[in-house]
Amino acid sequence: MNGKNDINKYDFNLKKDEIKKIFNTPEYQEYKTNKNKNQKRKETVYKFTSIGNSTDIVKSLIIVNVFFFILSTYLFPSMFKYFASYGISDISSVYPWQPLTSMFLHGGIIHILLNMFVLWSFGNQLNQTLGNNKFLTLYFVSGIISGLFWLLFGTGAAVGASGALCGLMAAYVFISPESTVLLFFVLPIKIKKMVYGFAIFSLVFGILSIINPVYGFGVAHFGHLGGLIGGYVLTYFWSKNRLIRTF
Repeated sequence: MNGKNDINKYDFNLKKDEIKKIFNTPEYQEYKTNKNKNQKRKETVYKFTSIGNSTDIVKSLIIVNVFFFILSTYLFPSMFKYFASYGISDISSVYPWQPLTSMFLHGGIIHILLNMFVLWSFGNQLNQTLGNNKFLTLYFVSGIISGLFWLLFGTGAAVGASGALCGLMAAYVFISPESTVLLFFVLPIKIKKMVYGFAIFSLVFGILSIINPVYGFGVAHFGHLGGLIGGYVLTYFWSKNRLIRTF
């Protein structure tokens, strides 16, 4: 056997060059990029961990919402008459500014605490990803479309930042679809599944509330649906045109 001589004759540099060629092909580079992207998606876990990381924009939105809550609830309750969103069936109460102003009114302490918690939980990560301008655009566009949906399909008055917040959550479908949240603070679920599930829930109960308002349980389901659609479409446009960073 001539094993030692065979090893000495073997050109390891040639083999190294062949391996480099394989790993430098466009196909392998694409595979490597996709693998890294998928791994990053799996590792990107969004839970309620925004303590101490609030952005200035999110803080400002919370302060403004709390300010208008105090103003409308304790000082000028008549604000609800002019600044809440009303359905077209209450046409005498409809004013053009309501899809915007209704975002800053809330129906009670539990309502505003829950909404501000959701804003604080989801908004900070999103604000850092999108930047201030796009984040505010997403927030207000989603909120206004929420108000317009309520105008078209809702009955009675609707208030709250929920529509804008639904738009923020819908944005995660494109920005970080594999991210995980804790549903009801307990059940881990992919955020894209939560968004799609909530959209179906809002549509079904929105239709049921048209049949009989009792089935709506006092929740503005069409407002939520409008916010989800607004945030989804806007973020889809940004993603499609590579205007935002995705994971």
